[in-house]
Amino acid sequence: MKILYDYQIFSFQEYGGISRYFYELIKGMEKLGNEVFIDGRFSNNIFLPKLKGGVKKFLPDYKLPYKNILLFYLNRFLDGERLKKGNFDIFHPTYYHPYFLPLLKGRPYVVTVFDMTHELFPDKCGGFIKKTLEYKRKVVLGANKIIAISESTKNDLIRLYGLSKSKIEVIYLGNPLEGVRPLKVPSLPANYILYVGNRSGYKNFLFFVESISTILIREKDLFLVCAGGGDFSSQESKLFSKLGILGKVKQVSFKSDRELAYIYKKAKVYVLPSLYEGFGLTVLEAFSMGCPVIASNRSSIPEVCGKAAVYVNPEDRESIKIAVEKVLSDEDVRNHIVYLGFLTLKRFSWAKTVTETLNVYKSLC
Repeated sequence: MKILYDYQIFSFQEYGGISRYFYELIKGMEKLGNEVFIDGRFSNNIFLPKLKGGVKKFLPDYKLPYKNILLFYLNRFLDGERLKKGNFDIFHPTYYHPYFLPLLKGRPYVVTVFDMTHELFPDKCGGFIKKTLEYKRKVVLGANKIIAISESTKNDLIRLYGLSKSKIEVIYLGNPLEGVRPLKVPSLPANYILYVGNRSGYKNFLFFVESISTILIREKDLFLVCAGGGDFSSQESKLFSKLGILGKVKQVSFKSDRELAYIYKKAKVYVLPSLYEGFGLTVLEAFSMGCPVIASNRSSIPEVCGKAAVYVNPEDRESIKIAVEKVLSDEDVRNHIVYLGFLTLKRFSWAKTVTETLNVYKSLC
C-alpha cells in the first residue's frame, strides 16, 4: 500500500506528542512493508530526519514569532508534489489545515483526532483559535474515517460534531519510552515531585503549584521539577515568589528519551493535574519507569490509567494536596500503584497502534 503523510505537524512542532505519534506510526508502516511517503523539506522537528533524508533546518538558532507558521508555508510552496500527482492509495494529514482538500481528487483520507481541547477550552488555547476551530471541523467532517485516540475523545467528537459512531475508530497510543534505557541527567534534586511538558491553560499547572506549595515549604529537601515546557514565564515566577517557593521549583530540559526516562525514574511521584487530556501519554512514560502516578479524574485519564493511579479532583486544592502527601509518605501505596502501572502498560503498544491503523487504511482501499 502507498501511504502519504504531510508536513504539518513536523512544521509546527520541534518535539511533542503528536509528532511522536506520527514518527512511531510511519516507522511501523514501513516495517510492515508499506510504501510510505512524507512531504516536507524543511523542519526543526527531531523526528522527521529519522524518517527521511534531505531534511533542512529552518533558522534553528533564531527565535522568531510564528516561525512554525513560516515553516508550514515554506513546505507548502516548495513541496507537496506527490499530493498533486496523486501517486498514493491513502492520505493521512498530520494536523488540521485543510490545504490538501482540493488536491485529493476523490482519494480517501484518514484524520486522527487527539482531543477536543480547542472546542472545550477555546479561551485557554492561545492565538488562531477561530481558524483552528474552522479548519479542524472542515477536515474532520470531510474525512473518510476518523481515528480517535481514546473512547473519551470519540464521545466528545460525537457530542460536539454530531458524528456517527461508525465513522470513528478508537486506536490507543503506545508508550514513547518503550525499551528506553535511562541516561543520567546531572543537577537533579535528590527528592522531587515531577511535572512534565506544557504548563499553559487547561494543563492546570498554576493551580497545582498553589495546591502543593505548603508541602514544598514544609519539606525542606523536597522540590518540584518541571521537565520540558520551556523557561518559566514572568507570571509563573511571580507566583512562586508570592507563595514563598521561588527556590523550590526547578525547570529541567532533556535532550533525549533516555534523559527523560531518567527524570521519571528518579522522581518520587509524577503528577498530571490537567483539566482535560485526549489520552495522556505521559502516564505511560511514568508507568514504564516505575514512577508512581497521581492524576486528574477527568476526560480520558481514568480510561488510560485504570487502577494504576491515585486520582484527584483537579479543581480542588485540598484533593491534590492530600493525594501528594499520601503518595510521598506511604511506601505501600507507592509500590502498589507502580506494580499496577507495569500491568497497565501491557494494554498499550506502538505495534498494536500501527496494525489497527493499517486495518483502517485497508478498509478504505
